[in-house]
Amino acid sequence: MSAAHPLEEALRNPWTTLRRGGAWLHWYLKEIMGENAYLHYIESYERRHGTREGAMGEREFWRDHTDEQDRNPKARCC
Repeated sequence: MSAAHPLEEALRNPWTTLRRGGAWLHWYLKEIMGENAYLHYIESYERRHGTREGAMGEREFWRDHTDEQDRNPKARCC
């Protein structure tokens, strides 16, 4: 039995397709803009240390992040 063509599924359920596309676009823009940096930091910290205990808080993380960008400027838009 062959699977349905992706376009057939999109035509059958256009709102689900639109919602998925919107969710993907939202995720993509957050990744580009760096909004997920703290989430990635927490995930990495937890993998390395096995716990979130001792990780920087979100406010402290962003302060350190911007201070690091000021100390080591790189090509960026802002």
